[in-house]
Amino acid sequence: MWSREKGDGDYARRQDLATIDKREGYEVLYFVEFFMKHHDLKTSWDVRRIEDALHSKSLEAVTLRQILLVEVESMLGL
Repeated sequence: MWSREKGDGDYARRQDLATIDKREGYEVLYFVEFFMKHHDLKTSWDVRRIEDALHSKSLEAVTLRQILLVEVESMLGL
């Protein structure tokens, strides 16, 4: 089950625009949706690949949205 930190809402903080808390499902979902639209991806297999890359060991400590975008693109060969 997804949860939010106490007092955190949909992009309630400025930090939410620059970082992704990968423990908060709605932030992961927003990232995946944005990534799919940006690259015109459409399948559930694409969703799984993006999510797997986002949660990979090599990106475990990365939270900055811009770095995650570039790294996930690289991992998926885009």
